[in-house]
Amino acid sequence: MRITPQIICDIIKAGMSLKDNQIWIYNQRRAIPEDKSLYITVGIMSIKPYANTRRFNQSTMKDDLNQYVQETLSINLMSYTTECLERYPEVMGSLISTYSQQVQEELALKIAEIPSSINDVSAIEGTTLLNRIAITLPVLRKYSMLIGANYYDQITPAYIAFAEQ
Repeated sequence: MRITPQIICDIIKAGMSLKDNQIWIYNQRRAIPEDKSLYITVGIMSIKPYANTRRFNQSTMKDDLNQYVQETLSINLMSYTTECLERYPEVMGSLISTYSQQVQEELALKIAEIPSSINDVSAIEGTTLLNRIAITLPVLRKYSMLIGANYYDQITPAYIAFAEQ
């Protein structure tokens, strides 16, 4: 299973026609090359669960467990030119593209069409003169798992277990 930042990287890369070395998951120990290209990182800022469900699947005799979470992602655009300031709307466009909609349907997730915020955070770089835009984006995601459950004939009745003690 791919993590949400990997999925978002794939969608943005396709929508903005980026090369593999221009977009990656945050904290991957990569230095930003000092050239005139645009670079993007995607990372998870926070995770908030909002549902945790269990259903017994009678056909497979397993527990069907589903976790629903809101993941808040940070998408950072960086460039030594003004390219990140010029192209940040393309990130938003990529996230509502037909390709993005197909990926969302396939993987049971929902990417917000409007980011929570878009901020110019160039000041944190100090004197490096790196332009930087941070986009905060909520994503709703469903995680699923199947776990074997005991059949009714595999459970020892309480009165037998109590008598054996």
